[in-house]
Amino acid sequence: MNPTLGSLGSLIIDDIRFLNGTERRNVVGGGGVFAIYGMRIWLQGKEAKQIGYVAQRGYDHPKNVDDALACLEINLVEKTHPDKHTTRGLNTFGPDDHRDFEYIHPIIRSTPDDFPDAWILSMKLVHIISSTERTIEIVSEWRKREKELNKKQSPTQFLWEPLPWACLPENYPAIIQAGQLVDIISPNHEEAAAFLNLTTQYDDTISLVEACGQRFAKDFPHATIVIRAGKHGAAVLNSSKSSSSSMTWVPPYWTSSEHIVDVVGAGNAFCGGFMAGWQLTKGNAIMATLYGSVSSSFVVEQVGVPVLSKDNQEETWNNGPSPRDRLLQLEQVCGFNAV
Repeated sequence: MNPTLGSLGSLIIDDIRFLNGTERRNVVGGGGVFAIYGMRIWLQGKEAKQIGYVAQRGYDHPKNVDDALACLEINLVEKTHPDKHTTRGLNTFGPDDHRDFEYIHPIIRSTPDDFPDAWILSMKLVHIISSTERTIEIVSEWRKREKELNKKQSPTQFLWEPLPWACLPENYPAIIQAGQLVDIISPNHEEAAAFLNLTTQYDDTISLVEACGQRFAKDFPHATIVIRAGKHGAAVLNSSKSSSSSMTWVPPYWTSSEHIVDVVGAGNAFCGGFMAGWQLTKGNAIMATLYGSVSSSFVVEQVGVPVLSKDNQEETWNNGPSPRDRLLQLEQVCGFNAV
């Protein structure tokens, strides 16, 4: 089975410095890896092969990372660089879930050229976490390969998760250009506000997100907009399929901080879960947002990626209820039906 979902995001070994001064090192992470986990939570057993990922490895690549990816049983391509470190980053947390990130060892990026021909032909939706310039480059290269391979199926769709340091008002013309090439745009609330230079103009997150959503709806009428807002949940707007310009809010699964250990990767996992939901609900953006919220719920329960357990009946994560059970609970809260 060739994959239908994938990510061009990176694999990163995370060192994490929490607000209270404690630290964790050698944690499996990276935007691409967390997005893959967000997808994998929904695609069990043989369905896991619907996910494809290219893992870029350095000469100092730790075994625990290989083990974490191998247990997922997805379509995996591993590329080893004997002259490079595996990418490593430092995450430093501040108040209100603010996170600063810096690379300790430089990033090893994946490109469309790293993907097998069969994957270019089979992929229906791909996650990008990148700057505006690289987003334009990735989509252009991907389209070139589709043309060279004479792809008969519909072109691959893209979900774009912008990089925080690219979200500057002076970059907005390039953001407009990149946004025309993708199908789903998902910044968090800080990134969305920075895009539009609205950071100090609103007193509350809800009003800020909705103001950003209305602007994005005008600038990207073809796209689905999903703004992630941490403890407030996520707001989604699909102006191309709705006559309404209002945003629909989906709460986080966990509304109490007692269940939240670490939010690193939660947004990436949300995007991966959204993608799985998008595929499973045939493009229903609101329902896909519920899938994303549930995927995030498993990521925040521990430092690093969630733990997969398998038995003869059903896979579970973190020894908790099944994703479907959490989805049903969230549906009841929202009054939606996503199954």
